[in-house]
Amino acid sequence: MNNLTESNQLKPYTKEEMRERFLQQCRNLAKYWSRVKDQTKEELCDGVVFSILNVIDGGSGGFPCAIDLVLRPHPEDKDYWITEGENWVEDGQVINNDTNLHDYYFKGEQQ
Repeated sequence: MNNLTESNQLKPYTKEEMRERFLQQCRNLAKYWSRVKDQTKEELCDGVVFSILNVIDGGSGGFPCAIDLVLRPHPEDKDYWITEGENWVEDGQVINNDTNLHDYYFKGEQQ
């Protein structure tokens, strides 16, 4: 530990603090996009989604880190989907650990 950390009693953020910081960033984005003029409703909604994905990807100046999106299906889902003849979701998959989601948001419309 360096002197700055010891003298100021710096510490990591708690889970609750980071949750509130994330939610506050989302509130700020909603407020921002609610004031944008000369855009269609769809463009405004796209702006909100794109901005939140950017926060999750760690590209927002208002939030200090990226966020992993981890899939957590119900424990009984796998068996249910298999009996339905469908694929299932594996527990613990991180869907954004190797990419930025906001980079793909508009690409899906082009396919």
